[in-house]
Amino acid sequence: MISQKERCPSTKADLIAEIEALIMASHGLSTNEIMHITGKKRNEVLEAIDNIEERYSSEEHGVELKNVAGKYSFFTKVKYAKVVSKLRKKSVMDLTRSQMEVLAIIAKNQPITMKEISNFRSGLPVGQVKELLAMRLIKRKRDKSKKGNPYIYTTTDEFLKTLGISDLSVVKGKEDVSAENTKVPENVRSGIA
Repeated sequence: MISQKERCPSTKADLIAEIEALIMASHGLSTNEIMHITGKKRNEVLEAIDNIEERYSSEEHGVELKNVAGKYSFFTKVKYAKVVSKLRKKSVMDLTRSQMEVLAIIAKNQPITMKEISNFRSGLPVGQVKELLAMRLIKRKRDKSKKGNPYIYTTTDEFLKTLGISDLSVVKGKEDVSAENTKVPENVRSGIA
């Protein structure tokens, strides 16, 4: 068992290093989660996070700290996205036009059923949805409030991370969800696992 003395860093530099390590080892942490783990107050945690963000914003680092979907995570800087994408199995650049269109429909209209998706385009997009699920850009769950308990589809935190946005208001504000208008910026097209 870790004692309180061992758990709580004694200096500001120790707290910064501890929070940096926690964020690096996680898939993202919220301010409250960091407060809970470290036992520190909000202002101490936010000050440490500001320090980390400032440190990693310099040119000497290939990553930066961002708050996406309410959680802090490290992301590859745009400058290095192309080389990092070589490590990944599949990238957003590999999305087909129809997959991109289905993803845009889901993002704009979520939660949405397969039948509702097909109302926006001809035919059921079963293959496209399977690929998007495999890429963890969307998720599904049963809607018990509707007849037959159909699956409803929504985007994931991975979707937000991939686009580098903190919430869906950016996406939901867009009017046209056709494939021609669902361009992903080059800096976002670095690979995803």
